[in-house]
Amino acid sequence: MIEKKQKPEYLLFTRINRGDDLIQVGSFQAESDELAKIYSQYIYDEEDWVEMQVVRKDAFITVRLPEPLFEKEGVN
Repeated sequence: MIEKKQKPEYLLFTRINRGDDLIQVGSFQAESDELAKIYSQYIYDEEDWVEMQVVRKDAFITVRLPEPLFEKEGVN
């Protein structure tokens, strides 16, 4: 059986006007950074963004995460 490699997840951050906060507007999977840039422009073209930044989700450095809302079954 051939195992299919999962594509990396990317997060897209944008701002509409100079000085606005940079906000996350979406996420998607892409095979490469170059395709992620292309997908960002075509998937999220509903606004005239002044800035768009895309980053691989696995590039984030976690400082703090919320506690889980529910316990997973079978976990003690």
